Amino acid sequence: MELVDVVDEKNQAVRIAPRDEVRRDNLAHRATYILVRRGDGRVVVQRRTLSKDFCPGMLDACCGGVVSAGEQYDESALRELGEELGIVGVPLEGFGTFHAKGENYHVWGGLYLCTYDGALTLQEEEVAAVLELTLDEIAERAAEFTPDSLIAIEALRQRGAFSR
Repeated sequence: MELVDVVDEKNQAVRIAPRDEVRRDNLAHRATYILVRRGDGRVVVQRRTLSKDFCPGMLDACCGGVVSAGEQYDESALRELGEELGIVGVPLEGFGTFHAKGENYHVWGGLYLCTYDGALTLQEEEVAAVLELTLDEIAERAAEFTPDSLIAIEALRQRGAFSR
């Protein structure tokens, strides 16, 4: 059973709960969002598997996931990047956190960006396929994407991540 820190409106941990309870009751928790960019600017986009507990089958513009209880954002981001896409040893640039709440998500997200042009090794339980899209193509296909990953892209844009 995966345990998750439930957090308050200031992103402070208030208790630990099983992940299924966090999802079922839409409790505020922490997650990581790593935008993986190729050298030419295209974004590595994941097609989520149908077995995912959040937005199954949708496109996700960010690698990442729920931060485990007691885990720090940086350590979770590196772990998720390795697990989902097989990317290890690549420096991540951090852009702080953002808060997002919707009908089926309530998250304090840790924002990251990395550039990676190597091969990918997909975690078959979570990633059905990958595409490489420009930010404009992602915007044009917004209805196909997880809502939180679009919020993460906007937060990265507001923090100047794409002007570097």
